[in-house]
Amino acid sequence: MKSPESKPISLSEKLAYGAGDTASNFVWGTLMTFLTYFYTDIYGLPATAVASLFFFTRILDGVSDLAAGAVADRTQTRWGKFRPYLLWMCVPMAVTFVLTFTTPPWEGTAKIAYAWITYNVVMLVYTAINIPYSALSGVMTNDPIDRTKLNSYRMTLAQVGGLTVNALTLPLIATLGAGNDRKGYFLTACLFGVAIVGLFLLSFAGTRERITPPPSQSGALRDDLRMLVKNLPWIILFVVGIINMIFLIVRGSVTVHYYKYVLDLAGANPDFLLPGGMKLHKISTLLVLGNLFFIAGAAITPFTVRLFGKKASFAGSFFISALVAVPLYWCGSEQFSIVLLLITLGSIAGGVNATLFWTMIADTADYAEERLGRRSTGIIFSATTCAQKLGMGLGGAIVGVALSVIGYSANTQQSAASLVGLASLVSWIPALGFLVCGLVILKYPLGQKNS
Repeated sequence: MKSPESKPISLSEKLAYGAGDTASNFVWGTLMTFLTYFYTDIYGLPATAVASLFFFTRILDGVSDLAAGAVADRTQTRWGKFRPYLLWMCVPMAVTFVLTFTTPPWEGTAKIAYAWITYNVVMLVYTAINIPYSALSGVMTNDPIDRTKLNSYRMTLAQVGGLTVNALTLPLIATLGAGNDRKGYFLTACLFGVAIVGLFLLSFAGTRERITPPPSQSGALRDDLRMLVKNLPWIILFVVGIINMIFLIVRGSVTVHYYKYVLDLAGANPDFLLPGGMKLHKISTLLVLGNLFFIAGAAITPFTVRLFGKKASFAGSFFISALVAVPLYWCGSEQFSIVLLLITLGSIAGGVNATLFWTMIADTADYAEERLGRRSTGIIFSATTCAQKLGMGLGGAIVGVALSVIGYSANTQQSAASLVGLASLVSWIPALGFLVCGLVILKYPLGQKNS
């Protein structure tokens, strides 16, 4: 007879858990895809100011991740350790998100200060809700296949949030703003904020925690940290998390710029004409299709694991991502169909990659309990997210500096050097990072076939 922690999770619980990442991606997807563009082209900050803001905030946020994980591990409520934060923090998450996309009627230092304060606060609140949410998957089941399926649902529904953001953000800004993009961003953020609260509440209500630490385990933080430095599988994923996030941020932060200026998808004939005269914006189309095929990648992950195992599937997803990124360097507006194909393949690989990353992080918590005698799920997930935030900070800083170096100028005709730079930032530069990640994963000691 199976123990409660190894029994299959119901479909409704998987969907409820995934709803939490739909909410997270309303925040994350909007910040990652549109915030750099919002700050440079709408809010009016210099690229160098954006770079310094991103770097400082991501480093601070990485430190706060460890604190959030440590606090969550030591939380004791009738709802568990991690679920309560979905209830407590959903409204602050929505409010701070809206404030981040609010443009006050100020100029100069006051305007920069507002951006610094709101962005730092929204990221701290995101940490306070997302660290416990991520750790929740590690205590819902210990069955390796069911855990992969759980994270497949998570990544699939995360991309529903991302797809919604990519499909609706630009049209909503245009419709709600009626020519005033600042107003459009604010009202769009308000709509997303309502969705954020509802989805986190659904995730809280529909999930359960089943795995608890050994009764004899001490509560000392230093013992948690000692466990981390002895956990080789986690250390490898920590390194990969930093490298991968640097190059995901480098590419993602300039994706809209690349579509707008290099592919000229905001210039002549930016829309597809559909039957009935309906128009479909090409930039929105690429963003949405990226999300749809990411969902497909997340959905097929359990099957790739059955065929090749976690380790091979994870490494392979990096190699494919690198391979399909490089040709984007040579693409222009006349190669739109080729770009479409490359985005499709890269998004499928990305879906497999993201699903397995969080599945394997949960596995390292099991490894720590079995081999090191300590289970600290919150600190493992928070330290992992800390690595990602460090990568985000470095990636954001690189983008800000790179935009300045290549001579990027918002809302103007770009120079030849700027166009080459933008193409490089979405193609061979991130491809090198993905290649390194794939090679590092080959040293990972867990995740063999069907495990």
